[in-house]
Amino acid sequence: MMDEEKEPERRPFWKSVRNYFREYCNCTSIHGFRYFGEKRTYFERFWWLIVFSITLAACVYAIHEVYQKWVKSPVIVSFATKETPIYSIPFPAVTICSETKSILEHYNHTKMIGKSVRGENLTDNEQNIVDYMAMVCDQNPDIHYSNKNVFSDDFYDYLEKVTPINPLAEIRFMGKLTHLNRFKPIITDEGICYSFNILDRSQIFRSNVKHYKEYHTQKEVVKNSWSMENGYTENASLYPHPLRALLAGAKNSLEIILVSPKSEIDHTCKSSLQGFRVSLHIPSRIPRPSQEYFQVPVNEVVLAAVYPDMMTTSDSVKTYNPKRRECYFPSERHLKYFRVYTSNNCKLECLTNYTLNYCGCVNFYMPRDNTTQICGTGKLECMAFAEENYELGDLQKKIMTPKKRRFFERIFGRSFQDRSLSDCDCMPLCSDLSYNVHISQNPYDRMQLLRALASNASVEYPEDKYYFSKLIVFFKSAQFITSQRHELYGPTDFLANFGGLLGLFTGFSILSLMEAIYFLTVRLFCNSRLYGFWAGPDTS
Repeated sequence: MMDEEKEPERRPFWKSVRNYFREYCNCTSIHGFRYFGEKRTYFERFWWLIVFSITLAACVYAIHEVYQKWVKSPVIVSFATKETPIYSIPFPAVTICSETKSILEHYNHTKMIGKSVRGENLTDNEQNIVDYMAMVCDQNPDIHYSNKNVFSDDFYDYLEKVTPINPLAEIRFMGKLTHLNRFKPIITDEGICYSFNILDRSQIFRSNVKHYKEYHTQKEVVKNSWSMENGYTENASLYPHPLRALLAGAKNSLEIILVSPKSEIDHTCKSSLQGFRVSLHIPSRIPRPSQEYFQVPVNEVVLAAVYPDMMTTSDSVKTYNPKRRECYFPSERHLKYFRVYTSNNCKLECLTNYTLNYCGCVNFYMPRDNTTQICGTGKLECMAFAEENYELGDLQKKIMTPKKRRFFERIFGRSFQDRSLSDCDCMPLCSDLSYNVHISQNPYDRMQLLRALASNASVEYPEDKYYFSKLIVFFKSAQFITSQRHELYGPTDFLANFGGLLGLFTGFSILSLMEAIYFLTVRLFCNSRLYGFWAGPDTS
């Protein structure tokens, strides 16, 4: 007769848990745990419990701070580890606007002010011209403007008629004489200006944008070989579109001779400074010479040494939400009027929509479609107020007084709507480029040079009839350091930081985690097989 199998001895459950926990404490690699499993006094156990709790709390706090830093600023900016050659970026687009806004034969601003001061009535034609020129000349309190709310497209015809001749007399690029048609006439907030190396309007604006004649266009649109995100294409030639500088220094510059007819100088239309406004910008951006420019006075030569400021973004940052990385890639942001997203194009479009919302029309230089009208002199105050309110953004909400709000509602007949700049969401490009300029200038006597060379140019531009200016734009160095936007912590970095803190405070590692999993799973099963009980042999 076989002996009956002896039933396993029953043990108190909580006693088994205590013994099993002591066994884990003796085996684990986590610092301090083995003291919990020793048969010591309650005071010693309590002391170690306090120490371990404080250490664990400090560890949790440090990990929380690291995590919050990653959440709030997941992307950081640092300098690239190697220099970038200048031929990998386009030569800046150079937009030149004359301070002389009209041919005096067609419009004499000083004369109109004199008639207004003397109380003489303006004819209908003169009043119409004064209204048109108010859009490009500084507003004068002595002149009475009509209350035309909108202008017809005849405004552009008149602007073209009164604008002085092309101020460009000679252009050299990279030491070679270049045809004057390299500069394209464009409409800006300073009236009709001329721009070099800017993309064709079909490459900047969408097809719904209304344009004036053939301004800002090329006879044959050349395929764009450059993009902000990817740079020049691999098959781009030495002289692609847009152009690039192959070498640095003044010998490899854009050199421009500018002329100003003495007979057309008018000191009252704009500020008394005479000469030209120059803006440097990327080829895909529409400039605003009234806001960003440097001056080229008459009878002066200005040297503009260009320092590129370029920001690139690593591919790893693309996975982040644009709000977290605080920038856009071009494909992530669609604009109504522009094909190419830039922060400045976005702001111009936003200002356009903002002005249209307040005034029911837009300024003459803003992009528009066939259904949008040009604001007239009756909307000058409205446009100025809309731009001021737009630019102040969130600050406007804090400083807008009830008195000013009532004034706006009374004057413009509509309720004031709080809108901030952030509503437009015009964050910078993730890969962006701008041009910092250091200028120097000296007196320039071109006629003395022409006489010394016995040049016939003095016949075309007589000294007694013209002022001369010279602009030289060049890259200061052949290479430059870019800034790079990259993630603060990659998966490996974050794991190393997280694990480093746990290891520093508690000695915790991946093996410590596997030990805990082992004691909660595999060891329980194996104890049952070996000893017939999940807690193993009784060690009490």
